[in-house]
Amino acid sequence: MKKLINIIVLIGFAQANAFAQFPTGISTSNYSGVMGISINPANTNYLNNGTDFMLFGFSGAAMNNGLYMNAKPLTKIISPEIIKAFSNKENNNGESVSQTFDRVFDMKRDLKDKNYIFADATIYGPSFLINLKKHSFGIITSFKTASSTVKLAPEMLTFLLKGSTASDLQNKTFKLNNVVSGTLVYTDIAFNYSYQIVENDRTKQRLGASVHYLKGINSINFEDLGATTWSFIGDSSIYMTKGDFLFNYAATKSAEIKELLEKRGSGFSFDLGYTYMKKKKSRPTRLTVCPNIRFLGRIRTYQEYKWRLGIAIMDIGFIKFNNQTVTNTYQNAYGQTKNLDLAFYNGVFALERQLSGSLSGNPGTILTNEKEYTVYTPMRFNFQFDYYFRENLFFNFSGTQRIPMPGNLAMRAPNILSLTTRYEKQNYEIGVPISLIEYQYPVLGFNFRVGPFYMGTNHLLEMVGIRKIKGLDLFLGLKFNLSNFRGV
Repeated sequence: MKKLINIIVLIGFAQANAFAQFPTGISTSNYSGVMGISINPANTNYLNNGTDFMLFGFSGAAMNNGLYMNAKPLTKIISPEIIKAFSNKENNNGESVSQTFDRVFDMKRDLKDKNYIFADATIYGPSFLINLKKHSFGIITSFKTASSTVKLAPEMLTFLLKGSTASDLQNKTFKLNNVVSGTLVYTDIAFNYSYQIVENDRTKQRLGASVHYLKGINSINFEDLGATTWSFIGDSSIYMTKGDFLFNYAATKSAEIKELLEKRGSGFSFDLGYTYMKKKKSRPTRLTVCPNIRFLGRIRTYQEYKWRLGIAIMDIGFIKFNNQTVTNTYQNAYGQTKNLDLAFYNGVFALERQLSGSLSGNPGTILTNEKEYTVYTPMRFNFQFDYYFRENLFFNFSGTQRIPMPGNLAMRAPNILSLTTRYEKQNYEIGVPISLIEYQYPVLGFNFRVGPFYMGTNHLLEMVGIRKIKGLDLFLGLKFNLSNFRGV
């Protein structure tokens, strides 16, 4: 089982969630409720004076541009046989973890000059959003793991997949290409507030903010700081020159769940958002839910609109790690290391020993160690444009653009553009998004909501086995709208 955990954790270049959140699905719906503030803190409940409560939610995604699997349904990718192949009890005839991974998944290469890998998994706990007149208050609780790798050289991706003995790497020399890779595991408690700043016969405008308290659990970071060069010289050996890079981690050797989930750092982040609505009518629409003579009926109101625009800056913040934390900064490192791929897949402690043993004692190599470091959250710019086409039918154009933090250890969010056709009613909805990942790879999705249950994917063709697989994602949850209060 340890090997299976390592391959899941390390596949995002030394590890595995990215903040690969798609701006699609329930988050862009008028009935998004508490999920709406995950893409713009100025969003609020569509129906007035009510509470949107999420009991449970999950979202996960993995995507890259340099590797793929031949088309096959999801049931053939996640199967007991594949899980068994990575267990300690399975006899793999002396295969390394990378060789086992390559064999069971039959990975193909479509390498680019600069490859990327993004992955994420988020579990949402009990969360809610309450709006009362012009005010809106919300809390979202979640457990997140995120990984991102950008500027990944094709030779490095081959090394990760095939190992240092790969035939097409022998006698090759390449630069690490300023690769940046990071993984973050943390809990997030977000407090949201928004306020309606303007309402007249034509428009409605709203400002919102969310403040996040972040508890850091694990972190791994690798970054090439200059012109680090690898040469594959045969016999599983790599010769490194001009090595300027850092390798940091906050982790434990223990397999105990309590120890694995221990706090190793903490931090904060915040989101800022704005929404502008162009009204279709000067007054909100009134919907009678439960007629009652004594109380004149329970009324829910909502605002029909021609179009709605939202913009937001998300995740401006950091986590500082200072418990069970190690930083390794190498300058002018050089030397020969053997079986680096095996150390890589045996985890961060084995990799640290391998690098230190091979490089730190060489004359002129400088190794600096510290016991704390700060990782910045994946700051990004989000936008949403929702157009009312006809009754219950909407077109939505949304996107997320990462904002890098030069000179700092920072997670990277993927750049995504999405165009969604959505048919929605109070009790159900369906949506069909077309998304463009990193402005180069289009995917088709499908999502639905029936009552409190919602589910969807942005990789529909890949999930059902029609298209070769460069990424997969899935989101689902249970969310209840309790806004059954008398309107004002």
